[in-house]
Amino acid sequence: MLNACGETYESLKQYAETVDLDGLPTRTVNLEGLLLTKRTMRDKDVSDRFILERALETLRARQSGR
Repeated sequence: MLNACGETYESLKQYAETVDLDGLPTRTVNLEGLLLTKRTMRDKDVSDRFILERALETLRARQSGR
């Protein structure tokens, strides 16, 4: 992907991480990076954004011990 919602490979690089997918290391962006690519008014992006924001809230709450 060359450009997603104004984000580029370079701007998303800081959100890159490697995850294990059934023993296969796979490079991807984390939830924060993915959320940056969903800042449009498309119906699909609006619903994706809601889900991603809730997932990030849950992760942050767990990390802070709440």
